[in-house]
Amino acid sequence: MKKYFKDLSNLISFGLGTILSFVFFVFNRDMLVPIWIFMISVFLLLMVTWLLIKSRIDLHDLSPTNHIQIIDCSHNVCICKANNLLAHSSWVTFFHRSGEFEKAIAYGVVKALTEQGAAQIQVYPVDPEEQDILDIINNEKANILVRPTLTSDAISNIAKYV
Repeated sequence: MKKYFKDLSNLISFGLGTILSFVFFVFNRDMLVPIWIFMISVFLLLMVTWLLIKSRIDLHDLSPTNHIQIIDCSHNVCICKANNLLAHSSWVTFFHRSGEFEKAIAYGVVKALTEQGAAQIQVYPVDPEEQDILDIINNEKANILVRPTLTSDAISNIAKYV
């Protein structure tokens, strides 16, 4: 029961039901409910329903996804789909996922964002001797995670490129 009331939408629906039950209880059972009370109740119910739906839509649009999808990589640049977490000149880390293990294979800096939000990320390998990092990323797209997070180790490695 605690979980039910912790969810805001459940709490609101319970409150609305309680309020309407109380309003209708106040009136005598044999008495007809005045039309203006019924109309106000229906109007409020519709308004609250619309506001809940609207807030859910707005929150869904604002919520960032934790996975940035790679479209294609070439010429030392990866193009990624739009994501709320990417901004011009922000740094990202490319991880290769193997089962539950993730290994950082490259870093990238967002060089450009299109009007639709697609990001052009310049890629720098973690191992400077790695020559075919873009081929690895292109061939393993399903196992590559792009995350806009940096560790202190990553920052010290990136300092070599800057």
